[in-house]
Amino acid sequence: MSDAIIPKERLSAYQRWEMASFDPVVEPTVDPLAAPRAQAKAEGFAEGLELGRQEGFEAGRVQGFEHGLADARVHAEQLASLANAFSAATEALDAEMSETLLSLALDIARSVVRQTIQMDPTILLGAVREVLSSEPLLAGAPVLIVNPADQALLDAYLAADLASAGWSVRADPSVERGGCRAKALSGEIDATLSTRWTRVVAALGRDQTW
Repeated sequence: MSDAIIPKERLSAYQRWEMASFDPVVEPTVDPLAAPRAQAKAEGFAEGLELGRQEGFEAGRVQGFEHGLADARVHAEQLASLANAFSAATEALDAEMSETLLSLALDIARSVVRQTIQMDPTILLGAVREVLSSEPLLAGAPVLIVNPADQALLDAYLAADLASAGWSVRADPSVERGGCRAKALSGEIDATLSTRWTRVVAALGRDQTW
């Protein structure tokens, strides 16, 4: 073997050799159950998440339904109150309109009667005949009292009937045309227009003067 000395410059071109370790290389251990466990964990988490979502949805649906039902009850009660108020208002309006229409009808009827009497004074004859035939019959010097303008009418149409029944006729300006009063010892009959009118409106539940 040559004892030649190797220059330092040449030594720098090589790495220092060291004895390599002879320890065995340890390979990482692979757990064969790791993947199934991870998959099972993921599936369990997903199932739990889905179950929680479904339970939350069901709870929310039930709560929303209950709230909606409560709101519906409130609205139904409000509508019922409005309907009752509307019904009461309608009845009051109907009653008010009925009263107004009845008053108007009575005013028209009164006006028509007065005009009819002026145009056809013979209407008095019907009232007089009712007095003569009323039950019980008046007895004891019966007297028929009429407006002076109607006395000539009675003389022309009922003179014979009055005389045969023992009636006499007397004129009184306080008795309005178209009406009459009858007096006798047995009683009195008021057939004036104002009295007959009062009876008619009283039958209708009203108090309206002639």
